[in-house]
Amino acid sequence: MNKHLFLLPLCLVLAISADMPPPNEHHALSQEYSELADHFEEIGKHEKAELLYTKALSHHPDNPHALVKLGNLYYSQRKQEQAMRQYEHAGRLGHQDASMHFNTGLCYQHKQEWHKAAEQFQKALDLDPSHLNAALHAGGAYEKSQQIARALMAFKKASQLDPNSFEAWHQIGNLYRHVDQLENAIHPYRTACALQPNNVHVMMDLANAYNMLDEYENALEWYQRIIQKNANAFSALYNFGFTLKKMGKLDRALEIYQQVLAKKPDYAPVHFSLSSIYLTLGDLEKGWAEYEWRWKAYSENSKKSNAPEWKGESLDGKSILIYAEQGLGDTLQFVRYLKLLKEKYPYSRLIFETQASLTSLLKMQPYIDQVIPRRQFLPTCDYQIHVMSIPYVVRTRLETIPADIPYLAPDGQREAFWKEKLAQDTNFKIGICWQGNSQYNTLSLRRAVAKKSLPLQAMQPLSELPGVSIYSLQQINGLEQIPGCTFKDSLIIFDEQFDKQHGAFMDTAAVMKQLDVVISVDTGVCHLAAAMNVPTWIMLPFPADWRWLLNRSDSPWYPSVRLFRQPTAGDWQTPLQEIVKAIQEIMQSKNNPPETTELQPHRPTPEQQQFFEQIIERLS
Repeated sequence: MNKHLFLLPLCLVLAISADMPPPNEHHALSQEYSELADHFEEIGKHEKAELLYTKALSHHPDNPHALVKLGNLYYSQRKQEQAMRQYEHAGRLGHQDASMHFNTGLCYQHKQEWHKAAEQFQKALDLDPSHLNAALHAGGAYEKSQQIARALMAFKKASQLDPNSFEAWHQIGNLYRHVDQLENAIHPYRTACALQPNNVHVMMDLANAYNMLDEYENALEWYQRIIQKNANAFSALYNFGFTLKKMGKLDRALEIYQQVLAKKPDYAPVHFSLSSIYLTLGDLEKGWAEYEWRWKAYSENSKKSNAPEWKGESLDGKSILIYAEQGLGDTLQFVRYLKLLKEKYPYSRLIFETQASLTSLLKMQPYIDQVIPRRQFLPTCDYQIHVMSIPYVVRTRLETIPADIPYLAPDGQREAFWKEKLAQDTNFKIGICWQGNSQYNTLSLRRAVAKKSLPLQAMQPLSELPGVSIYSLQQINGLEQIPGCTFKDSLIIFDEQFDKQHGAFMDTAAVMKQLDVVISVDTGVCHLAAAMNVPTWIMLPFPADWRWLLNRSDSPWYPSVRLFRQPTAGDWQTPLQEIVKAIQEIMQSKNNPPETTELQPHRPTPEQQQFFEQIIERLS
């Protein structure tokens, strides 16, 4: 016998006895350990299975089956990092397995790495198009990573895989609401309500969607369903009253709010909403008191510094930090109270923190000692207060509104410049503004602005009036409508440097002083014009904001204002017809002496002037 032939089997026997198989047998042993581990896993012996999968990988580290199975065991033990290492190793080997990608996605989801989680869930769904959980989780991860279109596709896929998936339909509705496509959200929400008839959360989502779509009757119906299921569903009861308020049914809304407060006296949203009802009705004393609930209603802190809040103490020799709040129009309307304070306390120091776009204009007003743009360092002061709390502190009533107009003035040089530039235009000069700020963060605010705005094209009748020049006072929002407007050639538009070189609103304010009338929707433009005592005609939606009260064509806030109201929601044609008729009357009188040839702003009556003096005296 050949001794070399004999040595080979001997070496093999020695290797086997030493548990050291040759390389070509490692894979087979790894497979055997994996199969044995599968058996122990099936019967619930997870610790034994983990040891055997680990043993399998010691013989063959690239065993994809063992890698995935061991990863699954780690994940079940909440060892996400260890699980991901196994899954990633298998993935580098080119192994494709839906459950592996799904579990990898769950690991990334646990770490809140939403982009990576979405990628893994999508891979699982691509490998197994019937994987319902992959579709649902992909939708959630896409939503978290702000990939809304992909999230919508994933949830729609889930609804196709399981038409009875409540989560899929609910999330489809939420995503449509997120992208402001409320019309498309109704069907998914209704489907989700049918699948879970007692789920008040989706019922509330549906009712709120109807509310924001101004389908008030449907909204009221669904709020009532919630209340019938739970009489103490305060948010539904509040929204029921809020919907009535939006419909202009203030008395009925007031009743609902009182029902809520009878059960929950400190329910802040109701108190804050009550404020707008009282203010609309002209009961300013109650309105301002309820308005102070706005901080609790939005869970915000009214204080920005350690200084005490001003409660009406003497300000002579003291400094007070006053904060602008809400929109530009609110700031322009209520900055009058700084003038009031300075007249009463001439030795006070008034520091006003305001929106950056108003700083240039407000720095010119002599009654403000210092203007600070928002988000800059705030100095230490003796007192602090938000500007819209001052009416409450000074106890403003309807007859004591400080209407000493003007309280804003343009820059003298800019005014002289535009006076000379527009002097050659001998027409009746109208400034128009048709849209408010559409860039608010919340859907409800964007919807509210949309209802106060109208299409530029709707103002075409103004362009057809003879002897009239129309100037666009629109800034940023709404400018995209100009190219498609049929009367764009007769619309006077200022160049790109307007309000840029000298500061926001600096040119706008100066131009307004040269116009015969400003016609605007309810936005900052109308407040600026009216505060400078420029004749201002405001087109109001139905129902109008609280500050314009009820059924009035004038305003106690602005003697130079004339109000044109929608008779019903969405009807802009009626106020525009009234405006055209009013201009025609002015033009006719202009061409027919000795009638008045100019549009004159209203002046304060002696009674109004007396009330203004009384409020100054009251602060003594």
